[in-house]
Amino acid sequence: MAVEHTLDPHFYIYPPLGLYLFGLAEWILGLLAPAQLGSPTQVDPSVEYLVARSLSVVAFAATTGLIGLLGRATYGALAGIVAAAAFAVSPLAVQNAHFGRVDMLALALLVLAMWLGSRAQSRGAWAAAGVVSGLAAGTKYTYGAVAVYLVVLVLLGDDRRARLLTLAGASLVAFVAVLALPGHPLQLLDGIRFLAARSTQTYDMPIGFIYHPLVSIPVGLGYAFVFAIAGAAMALWWRRPADLALLALIAANLLVIGFSHEVFIRYVLPLLPALCLLAGRSVSEPGVFVGFRWRVAQAIAVAAILLPSLANSITSDRLLTATDTRVLAARWLGANAPAGSELIISNYWGEPYYDRQSILTHPLHPLYLTGDFLPDSFELGIYSDRFAFNRPGTGSCYRVDGSGPPWQWPPPTPRSGTVVASFKPYSGAPPATAVYDELDAFYLPLAGFGSIQRPGPSIVISNGC
Repeated sequence: MAVEHTLDPHFYIYPPLGLYLFGLAEWILGLLAPAQLGSPTQVDPSVEYLVARSLSVVAFAATTGLIGLLGRATYGALAGIVAAAAFAVSPLAVQNAHFGRVDMLALALLVLAMWLGSRAQSRGAWAAAGVVSGLAAGTKYTYGAVAVYLVVLVLLGDDRRARLLTLAGASLVAFVAVLALPGHPLQLLDGIRFLAARSTQTYDMPIGFIYHPLVSIPVGLGYAFVFAIAGAAMALWWRRPADLALLALIAANLLVIGFSHEVFIRYVLPLLPALCLLAGRSVSEPGVFVGFRWRVAQAIAVAAILLPSLANSITSDRLLTATDTRVLAARWLGANAPAGSELIISNYWGEPYYDRQSILTHPLHPLYLTGDFLPDSFELGIYSDRFAFNRPGTGSCYRVDGSGPPWQWPPPTPRSGTVVASFKPYSGAPPATAVYDELDAFYLPLAGFGSIQRPGPSIVISNGC
């Protein structure tokens, strides 16, 4: 979009606002550094990736701050600090903040809508909250559930009918306006049908109502989940407007994702802000336990709950900086395979991305350098005359086998030939406690890292096909 100056994202499974924000960031990059913007086959895409990822980082930081402000305004200063801290170290949020995904952008809009709704005292303020909730849905459909939080606050306040109509109208207008921008309504409907059809598959996984509370939320939030449960119990007991709104938001999100067996762990991201706020709520009313000693004990308990998540997130950050096994395998082939060798990559997930540097060192075969921006941007693999893909009779032959995602073991058994190199992402035995998103293709667990040293599959290179 940034290169061709178009509002057509050529992708209609998600609503387009998140893609527009990334496109805007890339367009600004093109203004500041034109040589850095283009197809990966024409420029080194590192800066382009960094720009998109930086936008996710900004959204993550903004979300953390807004959660703190909302918690302080709703339950007090200590609750705000605990809520923000719980989100800042939550393994799922920290991991996704590294990626150029629309999820973190949608999450920032969701929490912004919550914050605006908590402060709204006029119809204009409710209109602003409605617009932002519509934009959240226009970034990723499921994040539109934040409207439930706003509706509960409206129904428990004054001037209900007028404010509800204002909220609903503003949300709908903002959402429809975003969907109208690409100019492809039928394709967007096809995308919605695709998502609906995919959600009906079984995937050999438990239903979301079981999997998410038992796996996704505890792993994604960390031990702060204990405080969130306590806060939910307090919310059910006191039933203040903010309490009921948070519980309704959690229920709405679970209803959206709970009936499906498509249980990507990242699907619980919209739940994290409400759960973190409830975790903060659990320390907001000590009741009969007051005084300095109680506060010290409380601080120790909070630290004990949050420090494991902090350590987990630091480990995840460190592992993300390690060189992927697929890059190690590509470097080995570049240094050891004779010119004109045939390379067979048996598993799509074992392919490294190519970029401008790859083209300069090993010119791509014309089949993989079309001159068309779109296919050149999304081709996978270092396919070159030096490593001719599936072209027999050119000399030596190498086969690359990799473990299937998301697990990083066991090392695959080559189908033929002699093993000449292997690359494992872990040392010794694979960790028995690693928790992966079983439906995702991301070769790194969320928790239980153990002996894992880097991302990527286990790879075996054999000589002879």
